[in-house]
Amino acid sequence: MKSLKIIVSRFSVAAIVKNFVITLFVLGSFSPACCQESVASQTWTLEQCLQYGLSQHPQLRIAESNISAEQARVLQTRSAYDPKLDLRANWRHSKVETASGRNIVDATNDSTSESVSASKLLFDAGQTGLQKKAAGESLAAARARRDSTLTGLAADIKAAFFRAQQATELLKVREETLDGYERHLEKVESFVEVGTRAPFDITRAQVDVANARVELITARSNLKVALAGLARAVGLRETIEVAPYEDFRQPTTLNADKDNLLNEAMNRPDLKAASLQVKAANIRLKEARLGRSPSVSASADYQWSGTISPLDRQWGMGVSMSWPVFDGAITRAQIDAARSTLENTAATLENSRLAVNAELENSITGLTDALERLQATTVLVQQASESLHLAEGRYDAGLGSPLEITDARVEFARARGNHVVAMFDSLIAQTELDRVLGRLPAEYRIQEIAAPEKESGEAKK
Repeated sequence: MKSLKIIVSRFSVAAIVKNFVITLFVLGSFSPACCQESVASQTWTLEQCLQYGLSQHPQLRIAESNISAEQARVLQTRSAYDPKLDLRANWRHSKVETASGRNIVDATNDSTSESVSASKLLFDAGQTGLQKKAAGESLAAARARRDSTLTGLAADIKAAFFRAQQATELLKVREETLDGYERHLEKVESFVEVGTRAPFDITRAQVDVANARVELITARSNLKVALAGLARAVGLRETIEVAPYEDFRQPTTLNADKDNLLNEAMNRPDLKAASLQVKAANIRLKEARLGRSPSVSASADYQWSGTISPLDRQWGMGVSMSWPVFDGAITRAQIDAARSTLENTAATLENSRLAVNAELENSITGLTDALERLQATTVLVQQASESLHLAEGRYDAGLGSPLEITDARVEFARARGNHVVAMFDSLIAQTELDRVLGRLPAEYRIQEIAAPEKESGEAKK
């Protein structure tokens, strides 16, 4: 009976170990790497790229950690006026070794002491208040930098998504161009077989097919590069596939006044962060100038000490003042360092404001150029299509030459490629303008608005 119980207990332990191993395996299958691999295997829309990138990207975690650090500094400065309580305990054992001929009744001695002390800063000429203000400005600057990081990431993700779409559409153009050349080659071979065309036409058609295949290989490589750039912008290690972009809305021409756009750009989060840093540096300069100011603090203590029990008791309280009259060159050096920091941050802010003018001008020019090219290539595609249709008709009728067909197909493929490039360049230019103005993409703003509405609807249910 005893052996049976031992066997049963062994089986129970084995079952527990087995379940534990299975649990670890299941948890490992849901590790971040596996989750990332699963999300990377699906096709991504623009909204999904923005939603994932603007919630999981490492740059945002860096910005959030900077905010947490600044919040801790604010808490640290606020605790300067808080009372402080200290507990101390001490035990000492000593022994006296005398010279020969001298006797001591008790050569050993044990002493103990315990104390409780409290202290509080009463006055420091406003240094703590300035520290609080500087820490608050630094915290606001960290939050503004987080918003700037969010805007920049959104623009990078959206631009990378449009570049991937652009490469995808160019690949389709190259595939259709190759298919057209191959169909033309089959047609030429049938004409040569019946004797209506010279064998040279076959050679010319084969050269056109080979050139089209080379362009197709280049288009495939460009697509891989664009998809890798999109994955990097989203924050994934694996290359992702994009879903077809069917919601093409041509950017409108700029109707707003440039001065209004410039004012909007001057309120970007990164400029706000730079301005707040200037305020914080100015406050720290004022704080450094108070380095030789007096401070007043109060303290109280109660202690027990002695060698025998009951221990002697003692208490005390008082107020102390400290006034650093001479500290070498420490305060002067701190003032100079704070002044240099202020000048640095002010110059950085001015440089950023100057850069905004150039960025805004370049983005407006880029958007205007892309819109004009889009209009021109729309007409060009129509004309090239008609020219190709006429050239094929002339060739089928025996009136056209192979060179005419080649030129017409080349011009049609070039027109379609230029149209695709101009179409997505206009979207990328609009994205760049939004970045310069400090705007979040409309797709992400819609998600932010829809999320609270969904939560409120679920709460009502």
